[in-house]
Amino acid sequence: MKKKIAEILKSNWGYDSFREPQEAIILAVLEGKDTLALMPTGGGKSICFQIPVLAQEGIGIVVSPLIALMKDQVENLTKRGIKAIAIYSGMTKREIDIALDNCVYGNIKFLYVSPERINTDIFKARFQKMNVNLIAVDEAHCISQWGHDFRPAYRNILQLKELKDNKIPFLAVTATANKEVAKDIVENLGFTTKGIFKQSFERENLGYLVLEEDNKEERLLKILRKTNSCGIVYVNTRKRTFEVTQFLKLKGISADNYHGGLPQTERNQKQENWINDKTQIIVATNAFGMGIDKPNVRVVVHMDLPPTPEAYFQEAGRAGRDGNQSFAALLYKPNDKLTLEKFFALEFPEKKVIKTIYNCLGNYFQLAIGSGYNEAFDFDIGDFSNQYNLQVLTVYNALKLLERNEYISYTEAVFRPAKVIVLANQKDLYTFQVSNKKYDLVIQYLLRMNEGVFENYCQIDVPKLARKLKISFVETEKRLNKLNDLELIDYKKASDIPQIYYQIERIMESRIVLSKETYLDRKIMKRKQLDFMIRYCEETKICRSRLLLSYFDETEFKDCETCDVCLKKNKKYTQNNHKLIAEKAKNFLSSKDYFLKDLVLLIVDFEEKEVISVIQWLLDNKKIKYTELHKLSSIKKERKN
Repeated sequence: MKKKIAEILKSNWGYDSFREPQEAIILAVLEGKDTLALMPTGGGKSICFQIPVLAQEGIGIVVSPLIALMKDQVENLTKRGIKAIAIYSGMTKREIDIALDNCVYGNIKFLYVSPERINTDIFKARFQKMNVNLIAVDEAHCISQWGHDFRPAYRNILQLKELKDNKIPFLAVTATANKEVAKDIVENLGFTTKGIFKQSFERENLGYLVLEEDNKEERLLKILRKTNSCGIVYVNTRKRTFEVTQFLKLKGISADNYHGGLPQTERNQKQENWINDKTQIIVATNAFGMGIDKPNVRVVVHMDLPPTPEAYFQEAGRAGRDGNQSFAALLYKPNDKLTLEKFFALEFPEKKVIKTIYNCLGNYFQLAIGSGYNEAFDFDIGDFSNQYNLQVLTVYNALKLLERNEYISYTEAVFRPAKVIVLANQKDLYTFQVSNKKYDLVIQYLLRMNEGVFENYCQIDVPKLARKLKISFVETEKRLNKLNDLELIDYKKASDIPQIYYQIERIMESRIVLSKETYLDRKIMKRKQLDFMIRYCEETKICRSRLLLSYFDETEFKDCETCDVCLKKNKKYTQNNHKLIAEKAKNFLSSKDYFLKDLVLLIVDFEEKEVISVIQWLLDNKKIKYTELHKLSSIKKERKN
């Protein structure tokens, strides 16, 4: 079996060997053992469940909480010629029916499914007919109320194993779990065997830096000029992505912004440009990074304080995946605490506010009490908030709490490409073509684009079709819609509008119950996470890496020697450093006068305070001077400015 899985790794991913402990995890799963894999971001978790599925007859079920992550993994598998599909909120009953039938009777190898979907009767009925060889639970920390993104629907996963008489092994994977969360995962998934593999979360090649700074933009500029390589800059708001990007561009840095509110085509292009090194720096909200494995990211900078250690660890961990020395810098000022406290206060609206928002939601969609079950509705959170005079952030957090209590699901903007399936048989379709020449070329295109268009929904590039037909996009859509109305095809337009999906029918707001574990317990846990992040930023004596690892219950490590705390401990302000800085300063000033801040930015190999100290020494000892224009100048020359 070792030889077989090595061949699968080589033929599908091009790797000659596994990373530790991938091979051991895969072999444990193939032996039928329930397995928990705790691996850091970028550790290759997906390979651990993809290879066992490919090594056996049958289909693998992957439960995943994020549509964007499911879509990304399905696309990556499809590119490798591996048949994979996803089922998630917002799909029609017909779409789900066809997808599940293909999992039962077709040659689909991977079915990605959201946790809310596995509890539906239609899914459970089809699941029992599938030849399932593995159930993988991605982002498994979501099953624990102590996990940073608890999803009660994850508790339904155990039903799947029971439907198959406990004969199918579980593989649960996560990059963020301490001992308490790991214990919760094992218990809630009913592990019959406890194979637990933990790869240390230590990143020896990653230097963590916390830099207290009022002028964050200038410090960011210095960091990026010093590293002069590919990087990610995280900010907390969409507006800030634009502001910071514009600042960097004005300073000559190749940068672009990214956030969830941008059109999908634009997001894809920005992401591709960055991945292919056409853009050096991407300035983004936390919407960026999930599913991306770019190896040569040398620096990740957080301009704002992340809300949880888990979020920071995952985002910072996108640097240095190739094993080369990289840095994760967090720019901090004491006022950042107040901002984080404000967000914390808004994260848990009063229960009566949550109930009111739920009621407004039903009115917004014109849903009667008792209706809406299993239905999805396009949702504009800005329009909704304005219509009911609510704060957007309050609405967002209320929706997330309603989701955790399994009343609704809120799917944020995720691009859903145009899809089509042919409903008519070939004979009826041909008859229609003969008598309706206007639609002949459209039907020909549909039939040629994918041989499986009679059995499954296939993506369709409508702009490309319009160009082939030499007609407008609007006219092309009209023809597709007409074929849809005649029930010859089922055509789904492309969309990236957020959606609300009702997990149960609409009920009276008085019947809304928010469980203790999703409200009060999480509020207490969030408070602890916030306090840890503040401590992390303000700590001056404990190694940053050790402090982060301690949060994940790892304590047997020495100081990293590369974080700012360790560097300050070990820093020796030698005469040699003094001499090198002085020489650099005088060399720059030999050809041009500089303002102090500009000269400091040019001397990039030393700590800023050390550089300023040496410049002051040069001034005090009359080695350099200030001009009338308040610029620094060499004292050995006189020239006109």
